Amino acid sequence: MIQSTKLLAEQRLEGIPVSPGIAVGHLHIQARGVMAPEHYAIHPSEVEAEWERFEKALRLTEEQLESLKVRVATASGEKEAAIFDAHILFLADKALLKNVRMELEKRLQNIESVFYAVVQNFLESLRRVDDPYLRSRTSDMEDVMVRVLENLKTGVLQQPLPQHAGSGEAEEEDDEDGATHILIAYDLTPSDTAAMDRERILGFATETGSDVSHTAILARSLGLPAIVGISRLVLDTTERQEAILDGYRGRLILNPTEETKHEYSRLQIEKEKAYKTLEAMRDLPTETKDGRHIRLAANVEFAHECENIKASGAEGVGLYRTEFFLLGEKKLPDEEAQTRHYTNLIKGCAPHEVVFRTLDAGGDKLPFEMLDEPESNPFLGWRGIRVSLSRPAIFKEQLRAILRASAAGSCGIMFPMISGVTEVIRVRELFEECKKELRDEGVPYGDDIRVGVMIEVPSAAMIADVLAEQVDFFSIGTNDLTQYTIAVDRVNARVARMFRPTHPGVIRLIDMTISAGERHGVPTSICGEMAGDITMLPLLIGLGAREVSVGVHMVPIIRYAIRHLHYWECKDVARQALQAHDSMTVRALSEALARRSYPKLFN
Repeated sequence: MIQSTKLLAEQRLEGIPVSPGIAVGHLHIQARGVMAPEHYAIHPSEVEAEWERFEKALRLTEEQLESLKVRVATASGEKEAAIFDAHILFLADKALLKNVRMELEKRLQNIESVFYAVVQNFLESLRRVDDPYLRSRTSDMEDVMVRVLENLKTGVLQQPLPQHAGSGEAEEEDDEDGATHILIAYDLTPSDTAAMDRERILGFATETGSDVSHTAILARSLGLPAIVGISRLVLDTTERQEAILDGYRGRLILNPTEETKHEYSRLQIEKEKAYKTLEAMRDLPTETKDGRHIRLAANVEFAHECENIKASGAEGVGLYRTEFFLLGEKKLPDEEAQTRHYTNLIKGCAPHEVVFRTLDAGGDKLPFEMLDEPESNPFLGWRGIRVSLSRPAIFKEQLRAILRASAAGSCGIMFPMISGVTEVIRVRELFEECKKELRDEGVPYGDDIRVGVMIEVPSAAMIADVLAEQVDFFSIGTNDLTQYTIAVDRVNARVARMFRPTHPGVIRLIDMTISAGERHGVPTSICGEMAGDITMLPLLIGLGAREVSVGVHMVPIIRYAIRHLHYWECKDVARQALQAHDSMTVRALSEALARRSYPKLFN
């Protein structure tokens, strides 16, 4: 087999661990904007032929641009046509051409792949400059790159592919190195993550993001090791480079030595053994050492996860994010399709309850529909319940489907992004309308559906006593509550490290919500990422949370932790935390008890 890259010294890149696990494989770099061309190894003797193909493609591209320039000048004038001068100059840039030649000789890959990688590195550098004019030129560069790649594919390549690209040997190499890979990207949207082929992607790393972004949440749901926040990641990695992704420590190891590979092989075996030990406890009650029961449910994004819920021992689904089902295809599923889907989930989790969160689109989640103009701040815009109430026909279709599915078993429903009681009253009116319609049509539905609201913004927490008169339960989304309380965009890399769920303001709002609920007989669940953080669990239990809902993969770990806590000690931690003045003190209080109670989980 021909090596497409030269051996380099081991290099370790540090980032933020967002989903545990270890992935070992070759890298695939997903650059922004343009699909990467096919790549294959070449023999050193083929370098000159590849370079000749490249020069021909450059000449053809220049001719096309000159022709376009003339046409635009004739139609619109010389000023408008001048944009193509920059395109043509880019083709002749000496530094660019020198880099392409150097990388061709070093990587020993086909020229399309080399040219693409060099230009993408250049574009990533350009995207980082402060000058908005220079940043805006990236689209022009991409346009030129696409033209060159197209000319390499259609206008220049008249001869058959080199033997290494089409032979059985190369196909075996592609199967070995390309079929599964570690994905590298500047950023990934929740849509990108949800659409990942779990059979091919071993894990991923990105430059942007935080441990509470929806991309990170989805990675944990999918069981994919993941790291975010690695500076210059796309620039400093190479296609097909061998690597180890450590989702426990937030480390990407490039060109690992044999010693490092052996170390991580041993670590993988140890982690798998430890997890199996935790799974063996699945039938034990989830209660503290002094007998306080905490309902332990699962957060679910995809239907296939329900197969793992019973295996994990979770007490049903505390949060089913319906947007990934509703917005996963090109058009919204109709009422019948939704009813079938929700019914299957309820039957699959019986006798435990499934709590459906209605469509929660916008912000850093999935888009609901294309807007005429992008929102300047989508986190403060059209999202959550605001979307549903502005599209009542679509909203009622989902409510009817959930009601119809509730005839199959235990079911709850909750509404996201509630900011005031008026929204809850309107939602309940629509809910009652749907019930009446189904009764009039003779369609059965469950008569004991619990109705709840998400507490995600400070205004909702501050009027929790008012909201408690309208609902059966609260569910605190700690990610959004933290974001809106301390004004930190959790997916903005520049401020992601300021995102602190232990901020005293956040802790007091959680306490305010739980206390108001207790006074009105309304239980409170914690379904945000804070619930799955073993260092924060003592604090949440001490504040009075009666339920935590976490990713399916975290259920055995959280059960173990709960069973090693004393409720009275947790209450003492919560009391001290509510008097603390800073987030570091709050975290330290909870973490100290966590480490004393279950030290094995920190090894």
